[in-house]
Amino acid sequence: MDNETRKAMSELEKWLSDPHELGKKPSKIVFTRSFEDKDGINCKIFKYKKSLFGKWMLGIVSDSGTFSEMREYNENTEIKDAEAILKMLKNYWKNMAAGLKQ
Repeated sequence: MDNETRKAMSELEKWLSDPHELGKKPSKIVFTRSFEDKDGINCKIFKYKKSLFGKWMLGIVSDSGTFSEMREYNENTEIKDAEAILKMLKNYWKNMAAGLKQ
């Protein structure tokens, strides 16, 4: 695993540990793949488990932010699912910027 991926994994662990999110580090986390969206945003996809015997969940670390909807990971739809999260993040930042301009 390269340094950039290790750093992204650490970022997701930190984000999940926040009391407003999972509240702790996941019991297991695995990098699955990365991709670049149509806008040139780099995104790394991870699957993680809340507990040792829990289901795999999807999380991303991207140029637009780190996030997980705490939904089950599906290998067959991981890119589509990650793109949906990425779109939500981009819209969030777009709306925040528009609010600051007012």
